[in-house]
Amino acid sequence: MTLAEFLDGLVVALDLPEVKELDPAVPFIQLPDYDSLATLGVMTFAEIEFDKQIDGQWIWDNQITPQQLFDHLTQA
Repeated sequence: MTLAEFLDGLVVALDLPEVKELDPAVPFIQLPDYDSLATLGVMTFAEIEFDKQIDGQWIWDNQITPQQLFDHLTQA
């Protein structure tokens, strides 16, 4: 999966009306209306697409960006 495909998939998973595309360098928590439900969408996306579980609190506490999440999920 390319970064562009990953970002497109995340946009769908987030299901945030104001978010049509993601900047890989902007932390999730800075997105308009990003909340715990959106975090659950990211967690579900990671599990379905990569068969990996991530901790939602990790996203919040570390101000994780889409790029960081992609790197984390695609590392060997």
